[in-house]
Amino acid sequence: MLLKTLLAVAVLMPPVQPSASPAASPSPRALKTIVTVVSSPYCNALAQHFNGALVPMLANDRVFNGVNVQLDDMNVMFNYPDYANRFVDLRTKILKESNTLVQSLKPIQQQIDQLRQSAALSSDSAASQEMRDAASQLQQAYNHQFQLSTDLTGLGQSMMQYDVLRGPHPLGGWTPQEQTMPADEKNIKVYLKFDRQRTSIDDAESRAVDIAYSIAESRCTK
Repeated sequence: MLLKTLLAVAVLMPPVQPSASPAASPSPRALKTIVTVVSSPYCNALAQHFNGALVPMLANDRVFNGVNVQLDDMNVMFNYPDYANRFVDLRTKILKESNTLVQSLKPIQQQIDQLRQSAALSSDSAASQEMRDAASQLQQAYNHQFQLSTDLTGLGQSMMQYDVLRGPHPLGGWTPQEQTMPADEKNIKVYLKFDRQRTSIDDAESRAVDIAYSIAESRCTK
């Protein structure tokens, strides 16, 4: 009954305290990069700290792409006779990906904090608010990345505690009674709110880019 056990445990693990690490490789997602032409403390801070937060966040999005495939595979692993091997492989991947995500979080938050503080570099109240708005949208995206990363770490830890060989598993990992449950109640992605979290991340990142690019065009170019 692995899936049922994981669904009950995965999001109940305590939050993981992130540690600093070098930023991961950028995501291939096509978003505008903020470049300044006018050199000023305000514009330089926008370019430095906005990109400093966004680039590793997009790298995390790429990690989530891989996790998406892994969670789909987890939902069907008991359909195969080699489910134990599949379980071990998925556990290794989930632990690796969640560790990569968690290590990225603290540096991202530091960049967002510095971007927010940089709003004070302009004496124009409207410009200051625009900088804070960009930071706010990045913060929203970060909060969803943090929550999803923490939940994935909890999933990996619960998989470490589960003995997949402790007994035979019924078809699909569910008893005949549980087979009648709605599909979403047996879907690890739904339980983790995986797709919903990713949509929230994408939306907030896009809003942040729109705001920052507008600032760059209106205040940081001649």
